[in-house]
Amino acid sequence: MYHLKNHMEDLVREALFDYLKQYPLKCMCERCQADIMAYALNRLPAKYSVSQEGEVFTFLENRNLTNQTKILAEIANAIQKIGNSPSHPVTDDHQTP
Repeated sequence: MYHLKNHMEDLVREALFDYLKQYPLKCMCERCQADIMAYALNRLPAKYSVSQEGEVFTFLENRNLTNQTKILAEIANAIQKIGNSPSHPVTDDHQTP
């Protein structure tokens, strides 16, 4: 059986978590993080693989500075759009991951 995987999801998730460690947002709940990831992923090219060899190649290919910069730029755009204006009222129970 083949396993279809979009590696861009992992790259965006990792970059977002690294960003949030340094620059906490008004709300850092799971919903806001998912909204930010979805916004960024919809603006980045998908990077799929179906084999272990393809997974390794895709993973390494997308670890370069150019791709990391594109990912961070889209995360920054998503944070401007979503992170500073959450889709829900900001309450105490919506401020932690």
